[in-house]
Amino acid sequence: MNRLLIATSNQGKFREFQSLLASTFLCEPLPHNTAVVLEDGKTYRENALKKARGYYEAFARPVLADDSGIEVDALGGAPGVNSATFGGEDLSWPERWNHLFQKLTPFSPTERVARFRCVLCYYDGKNDPQFFEGTTEGYIAHSAVGTRGFGYDPIFYSKDLGKTLGEADSKEKDCVSHRARAVERFLDWFHKNVS
Repeated sequence: MNRLLIATSNQGKFREFQSLLASTFLCEPLPHNTAVVLEDGKTYRENALKKARGYYEAFARPVLADDSGIEVDALGGAPGVNSATFGGEDLSWPERWNHLFQKLTPFSPTERVARFRCVLCYYDGKNDPQFFEGTTEGYIAHSAVGTRGFGYDPIFYSKDLGKTLGEADSKEKDCVSHRARAVERFLDWFHKNVS
């Protein structure tokens, strides 16, 4: 079984990667007290690459890093790469959702179109970094619904599922999520080029 270091301290993300990659990889979390790689890039790709290279240099093993966010068309694609800090560094998730709801007050329900986007970077120190992208379409709900998932999941209504990702179980989410679609592309490439 191939070992793969998952470059995230977000336990929700780690569990998703573990589930999505289980057929091919033994996923390893970042060791405790690992120095955090600062995500100060202007794009998902820049941040994913920075994390992949940074953690490879620290641990000398293949790394899969991601950067992802939610993009709202009415807000010009915001929060985007700033999704995790939208509205302020120290907000709780309900506070962050409320900040987004306030920004969307002037817009009608049909103008709340949004998507989740994920960019993965795989780096093994031997080959050039490889990038894989996935998106899932939907819109911002008017209130949080469901307690599953993490981050913006309870306020993102999935067109594919007909409910919020906060209402979806892990199997449902793994079929349609931005992360799942990016991982599918990564695994296809890996099986053709590495394994």
